[in-house]
Amino acid sequence: MVAMFLFCQLLIKQVTKTKSIAIFTLAAVLFYAVVRYTYREVDMAHLINQISGNDLIGLLGLGLLFHLSFGLIMWVGFILHYKLRLKTIEILTLPLMMHLFLYLMPIKGGMLFHVFYSKHKYGLDLSKGFSIGLMVFLNSIFLTVILGLGLAYYIPIESPELLLTILAMGVGLVGMMITMNFLPSARRSGNSVIVSLINFLINVRVQLAGQFMNIKLFFGLLITTFISVTIQAILFLKTASILDIQSDFLAVYLVVLILRVLLLIRLLPGNLGIQELIIGVVFAAAGFQLEDGLLIGVVTRLISVFWSAFIGLPALYSNLKYFDSISISELINKVSKSDK
Repeated sequence: MVAMFLFCQLLIKQVTKTKSIAIFTLAAVLFYAVVRYTYREVDMAHLINQISGNDLIGLLGLGLLFHLSFGLIMWVGFILHYKLRLKTIEILTLPLMMHLFLYLMPIKGGMLFHVFYSKHKYGLDLSKGFSIGLMVFLNSIFLTVILGLGLAYYIPIESPELLLTILAMGVGLVGMMITMNFLPSARRSGNSVIVSLINFLINVRVQLAGQFMNIKLFFGLLITTFISVTIQAILFLKTASILDIQSDFLAVYLVVLILRVLLLIRLLPGNLGIQELIIGVVFAAAGFQLEDGLLIGVVTRLISVFWSAFIGLPALYSNLKYFDSISISELINKVSKSDK
């Protein structure tokens, strides 16, 4: 409870110190509207009574395991690409600190913190930090396209929207690789924003080329991403079971594959409201009720917020020394400025 209180205090303090009050207010209102719509016909007393202590512990455990799976992905990427072994505790704390930054900094707070963390704690170059993240993203799309098309055919899913979404991801993956080949072969001189961006992308392309040549890295990230997707699917399935929502593992697995990519689109702090709507729409397209998807989205959101406050916030405080910061507010300002 103390961690949750500190989390709320920090969130309110950060929002009031920035120009994002309107954005955060919009996110909070949207999330409130989604929650109200989701629970409008739900008997809360019955819902609470039907969730046993063991069910709650099980959900929290799966939620923690889900965040741990992201830490495992990063651990594999660091050791196979950078030859750097993250501390065991960072497998747990780093993804939760990143998740916390999704609320503190709109749109791309998690990615910015990851890059900032890598640079200041381990001395990794900014472009390297970004390129390994891009590699993980490309692996997620690759897995979604291959497994997604297979599952859509096997189940089968009678949803042209889902099939078109998966195919669009495949086309986007190919298009991204083609675009990278049109970049200049050598870095350009100059200090303009465009030149800096081109040089940055060239550096990323070089890094990606080396990563794709590293078979161990490619399959290491692919396998750990597969493990993470499987854990998330089990979390969704368990949540559906506790909420008396009829579900099928393969259909839920397909939904999770698609969500892994779609949920990377972030428009508001923590994607409040938007994330739940995306989950609800994808579940509906897969044959579930929209309300069922929204309900699962809200419950899993609360689980992630709990662990971010309980573990991510204390972890941030314990790492302030690495960033020459005396407060989290100061750290947030430094991370924000690092993107400029």
